[in-house]
Amino acid sequence: MYRSGLPPHQFMAKLSKYYGDVYCFYLGSQLLVILNSAQSVREAFQNQYLIDRPAFKLRTKNLEKGEGTHGRTEHGVVWSSGDPWRDQRRFTLSTFRSLGVGKRSFEEQISVEARALCEEISAFKGESFNPRKLLANAVSNIICAVIFGKRFEYSDTTFHELLVLLDRTLEIAGSGSAEVLIPILRYFNLASATEKEIYSISHQLKKYIRHMIDNHQDQFDPTDLRDYIDVYLNEIKQTEANGLSSHITVNNLQATILQIFAAGSETTNTTIRWALLYMIAHPDIQRKVQHEIDNVVGRNRLPKLCDKEHMPYTEATLMEVQRIVSIVPVGVPHCAAEDTTLHGYNIPKNGIIISNIWAIHHDPLVWDAPDIFRPERFLDGDGLGSQPDEYIPFSAGRRVCLGENLAKMELFLFFSHLLHRFTFKKPQDSMLCFDGIIGATNAPPQLLYRSYFAGLIIKLLKNIIMQLLYIPNA
Repeated sequence: MYRSGLPPHQFMAKLSKYYGDVYCFYLGSQLLVILNSAQSVREAFQNQYLIDRPAFKLRTKNLEKGEGTHGRTEHGVVWSSGDPWRDQRRFTLSTFRSLGVGKRSFEEQISVEARALCEEISAFKGESFNPRKLLANAVSNIICAVIFGKRFEYSDTTFHELLVLLDRTLEIAGSGSAEVLIPILRYFNLASATEKEIYSISHQLKKYIRHMIDNHQDQFDPTDLRDYIDVYLNEIKQTEANGLSSHITVNNLQATILQIFAAGSETTNTTIRWALLYMIAHPDIQRKVQHEIDNVVGRNRLPKLCDKEHMPYTEATLMEVQRIVSIVPVGVPHCAAEDTTLHGYNIPKNGIIISNIWAIHHDPLVWDAPDIFRPERFLDGDGLGSQPDEYIPFSAGRRVCLGENLAKMELFLFFSHLLHRFTFKKPQDSMLCFDGIIGATNAPPQLLYRSYFAGLIIKLLKNIIMQLLYIPNA
């Protein structure tokens, strides 16, 4: 037992130097298998017995008016396993395709939002501002267009409150629960303050989503399926009419919407924020991106998806942001459905598999000087795009992120629109900070340090807190 002072993903990467790319240990009664290489992740997540999710439970007893039980949250497309997961993932991917998500026909929807974002930023007239709320609104509106069939104005206070709740949930929840790792905790009745807050926020978010579903049910027209909710409701009605059983239910619809909304909004928003921070820190790279945009797009129009293949440096810059930051440093945990093998090791049923994406993206045997921001590592000798197998920001295997194509479209269009229109700089007398805030994602710091000494003090306090909080077994 000792104090490492490192966030979990870095500590697990450190252990891999001694125990190899694949190692395991017990946390309480729960076996954890840690994967620190792209090869092991791809092998594991192609294995049909290693694609389930842990039975994630939240102690909800006495959380609300003395009611509640050990509620299961393996609903929706993210936390389900087996046939419920296969049916929902297949249906969701099919529906996304039918709605044009990830296709060029959806480009205009993203471009409209990117232009609206640029107009909001231009209203500051060059004064310093925090882009966090604006980016959250813009990116979330893309998901809203798919799910709800509408976008929300940046001045909509109700929508802003929901984004704040969602942001807080992802900040404190991470990608799992202590009860997943230490099962005996499930049998205690007292919930922690964190669990109470998660439950309260989740209740508010689900209430809002249920309200949107109810509105769609009231206005439902089978001849005019406008969005994901309409298509889902139509599938439910057809299944019921045919007297069939299905995992396509209203409860799973509600859970899936919350999961897609959270994952689709937060990761893209966070990536763009990091990208702007790195452009501020590396003005030479920002100028190279802008030069490429001007050469390919010009000043008389805005970037389009068809420009992407002619802008390898811009794309390489976005890829380098995703690599060096690793927005989701530790992937959503998998669980062994049956006894199986991985990398020559026996994996027992119910063993939890954790992929360390950060370690893969910072392996010095794969990436030269991995802590240095260098977009050129994603270009070949001719200056064209090159993608190593070890680059897996959207994970890999059967449960690879189902919003990958949409995310790539959003990142390119938002980033290229912003750098076509603006040059980003830090305020005077401030210093940049690259210490990420680790929650469900690795988020950039929310403020710039206004002086060198203030920055040192804040960093010192953060290090002390890290030393007190992280006491892992070795």
